[in-house]
Amino acid sequence: MTSDPIEKPGRPTDEDLTRRILATAGEMLGRHGYQALSVEQVSKAVGCGKTAIYRRYADKGALVAAVLRSQVEIGAMPDRGDIRADLLEHVLQNQRNQELSPEQSHGLRAMFEPDVFPTLWDSFFQHRRRQGVEIIDRAIARGELPEDVHHDILLDTIAGLTLYRQSVKRIHIDERHYVDIIDALVSTPPRRLADADEQASP
Repeated sequence: MTSDPIEKPGRPTDEDLTRRILATAGEMLGRHGYQALSVEQVSKAVGCGKTAIYRRYADKGALVAAVLRSQVEIGAMPDRGDIRADLLEHVLQNQRNQELSPEQSHGLRAMFEPDVFPTLWDSFFQHRRRQGVEIIDRAIARGELPEDVHHDILLDTIAGLTLYRQSVKRIHIDERHYVDIIDALVSTPPRRLADADEQASP
């Protein structure tokens, strides 16, 4: 096992090494995909020991989750006092997060890997969803949406449009189309089904 000449016990984490690990892993992930990626390959390309990577990330899944997390931003919590304006700002942050380079876009598929998604959910998606839920709850309190609105269906419809059309089909979504979709969802919002035993998305 190659020793790590940069970090020694008791010294603070080397932020430059962390950046190089994430950048190198991101490049390799984009070129070769998740299955072909290994911690050993990343350590050799960076020029550090595998222990330097495992000291930061428990396994390959955690490393890839950190790579993907480094490429996106949670964004500020919108609060313009209007559900349409807040949802638009929220979804435009989604769009910015998915305006990736071809290599990054290829690597984005790794977020669906079973040992990647839970970590990415805890560190990113859960926070984005909470923002969306708060936007809807404020709108309910203002009387803009009914109390039985289905939070997940409304949020997933907008997020799914961005993921499929922009990240999968590689078609840029014009802001005006977001405005139209949001207006339709707010005007006729999806409702919770009283006879369905539904659970919130994981």
